[in-house]
Parts: sequence; C-alpha cells; structure tokens
Amino acid sequence: MPSSSSNMSAYFWDKPDIILFIMIAVLVVDNLWAVYLLIREIIAVHEVEKVPSVISAHLPQELFNKMRTYMIHKSWFTIVNMLLIVVFSGIMELYFGFYPWLWKVATKCSLSKWMQHEACVSIFFVLLLSIYMTLKACPGMLYSKMCLSDLHKRRTQSWTSRIGCEIMETILAIIIMSLIVVSIVFMVLWLEEYTAVGLYVQSLLLTVLLILLVPFLIDPVLGKRVPLENLTLLSELEHLTNVVDFPMHQVHILRVNDPNASSNAFFYGCCCLKRIVIFDTLLLNRGRKDLSTLEPEEVGKGLRDSQVAAVVAHELGHWVNGHFYKAFFMFQLHMILMLCLFHVLFSHGPIYQAVGFEEGLQPIIVGFLIIFGFVMTPYMTLSNFCMLSATRHFEYQADSFAWEMGYSKDLRQALLKLYADNLAFPITDPCYSSWNHTHPSMLDRLNRLEKLQQRRSS
Repeated sequence: MPSSSSNMSAYFWDKPDIILFIMIAVLVVDNLWAVYLLIREIIAVHEVEKVPSVISAHLPQELFNKMRTYMIHKSWFTIVNMLLIVVFSGIMELYFGFYPWLWKVATKCSLSKWMQHEACVSIFFVLLLSIYMTLKACPGMLYSKMCLSDLHKRRTQSWTSRIGCEIMETILAIIIMSLIVVSIVFMVLWLEEYTAVGLYVQSLLLTVLLILLVPFLIDPVLGKRVPLENLTLLSELEHLTNVVDFPMHQVHILRVNDPNASSNAFFYGCCCLKRIVIFDTLLLNRGRKDLSTLEPEEVGKGLRDSQVAAVVAHELGHWVNGHFYKAFFMFQLHMILMLCLFHVLFSHGPIYQAVGFEEGLQPIIVGFLIIFGFVMTPYMTLSNFCMLSATRHFEYQADSFAWEMGYSKDLRQALLKLYADNLAFPITDPCYSSWNHTHPSMLDRLNRLEKLQQRRSS
C-alpha cells in the first residue's frame, strides 16, 4: 500500500492548478526578496550623508551627494518597476494564459504550409514576445532616460548614427535569435530524451570556442592594441611578470573605442591563450605624452605607474591562484545541475497545462521559457548567489597576492582613484552586495588590505 507522502507528492506533481499557484508563489517570493534587498540598500545609502573619510580626498562632497541621490532614486524606481512589470504582469500572464494565446497568434501567422513547422511557429512566437516585452518595458525605459539623470558626462552620437546603430542591432538580434530558436527546436526533435545531454555538449563546445576565439576577437571589438610608451612603467611590468613567470608579451594595452569606457584591466584565458588587458583609460592621461590629443575631462585621469603595477599584480593574482580554471569548472557544475533539473521538468505535461496549454500540446520554445524563466527560479537564484560569493572570494585572493608582492599601499590608492574616476558609489549594504555584486565593495577591499597589513605588523 503506498504511503500518504507518496500520494501527496503525486497529487502535487500531477495537478496543473497547484503547479500554477506554486509558480506564481515562487515569482512573488523571489521578487519580494529582491525588493527587500533593495530596501536594505536604500537604507544603507540613506544613512551615510558624508563622504567616508578614507575616500574624501578623491570624492568631493557635492559629487557624493549627487551620487547618493541618484542611487536612492534609481533603487526606488527599480522597486516600482519590478513590482509592476515583473510581478504584477507576470502573475497576469501566467494566470490568464498569455503564453498559449501568443502561441495561437504565432500559429495564425504561419500562412504557408511550410511555415507550420514548429521551428517557424517558434520564430514567430519569439518575435511577437520580443515586441510585447519591448512595449512593456517602454514606460520604464522612458522614465529612466528622462528622469534618472546620468552622472557620467558622455559624448552624444548624432541622430543618424543612433538610428543606424539601432537598425543594425535589431537586424543582428533577429538573425541570432532565429538561429538559436531553430537550433533548439531541431535539437529537441532529434535528441528527444537526450536533449539535456545535447544542450550540455553544445554549451561546452561554445565555451571552449569562446576561450579559443576571445583572444583574437577582443582587440577589434573593444579597441586597438597600442605599445606602452611609458618606459618606466614598461620596465616595472616586465620585472613584475618575470617574478611570477608570466609572459610580458601577453600584457596588452588597449586604446578603447568607446570614449565613455571606464578604467579597467582584466585577466582571462589559459595556457598559451592567457592575457592581461589594460585599457588605456587606466593609465595616467591615457598613457599619452601629447596631452593636446585628450579631451579636457580626460587630463589628469588615470593611475600613476606604481598604481598601474599594483592593478596588474592583482590580475596576476587571478592567474597564480587559477581562478580561470576554478570559474570554468564551477560553471560546468552549474550547467550539469541545471540541465539535470531541466531534464526532469521539461517533458512534464502538467507544467504546460498549468500555464494554459491543452493536454498534449507542449511547444518546445515555450517549454524552455517556462522552465528556465519560472519553474527553475529557486535554483537559479541560489546558484547565482553561490557563484557571486566565489567571484568575490577570488577578488580578495587577488588583492592578497598584490599585497604579498608589496603593492598594498599602491593598490589602496589605485582602488580609491578608480572608484572616484568611474563614479562608483562606495556605500552598499553587505546583504545586498552578497546577492548582487561580483566584486566586494571598495570599502570592504580596503578594510581587508588594512587587516592584512595589521597582521604583518603584529
């Protein structure tokens, strides 16, 4: 005789009404948690009225006040937008069968017989859904552009350039989206119960392909590689890379195409494809000897030589500690767990019936949308938290490596100046940061460096 617990689980698993209300509950709880974190962030920002003393020399009080007002305004806007656009509209879409209705509309768009194939209907469905999502997001986008004034002074493009860019981006997005939709549909039709295995193999191949191609694509996409004109800095970087046996020819200076790009440097890759890329915006006066070629606001920005070396030491810390490999295997574990869950859920008919589809009708692309967008939300949220925690730990380890190399003071000064130059607000709530940020806050990193210094002194 079956136990009552097995009867209860079977009852829950096979009842579309119960599944629907669980999906709605998950949607509400997940977004209310995000709202709670944002309120904590607003309180943390609101309570600090003066620039922290550690950064006061780099951040004027007037600018800090503007940044503080902007952060509070943007956070409240995000809360309202989330409750209306994500939660309320999401509940309405699930409860009133929006996705089955849109699928019917997409089916009616298939005028010719060859268009009635599921791949073609799926393309129509995704195009219609994209139009709907764009229209739904328009009020928030307009409010954001008109009422949330940008703190960064950005060079504006001409209207012809903007329109041309928008048209090209739209065409490219449609092509890419259509290819992805068709590949997903045919993969499921061909592999059937082995779809999860096919998705994992595909993701693994794409990841490896990106690792192989990124070193050759990053320069033309982001900017132009230029030689380092500062011989003093070049000599210091050569010494630093020799200490850890990192090839100096894999340290690249990139003159970025985007004049609004923030100061940055990063490490990526493995084996012979590893690189450290330094944006020219990180260098003092963009690393140029002739200051007449700079815009007035660019003069004086950037880091001194020893501070640039400290940043490079931090990036070398990522390499020495094997963070690229750890992140790769962490992502593979995430993919395996996620696709195992997907395999269990994807073919379960009551999930489709819960959102309004007739029994036996289980469109592939809608299944991906429902499973990844709603049903697997708890796993996605928790896995995101774990991966963010790991990346912040990697940042602390890289800072510790720079400290061990003797760059503690210079790294502190570099962090302070970079945060000021990039207009990154220094205050954040620890709980909000742990669920949203890939990097520790600037104050947390400074405190950690201070503790390392105190430990050495004692």
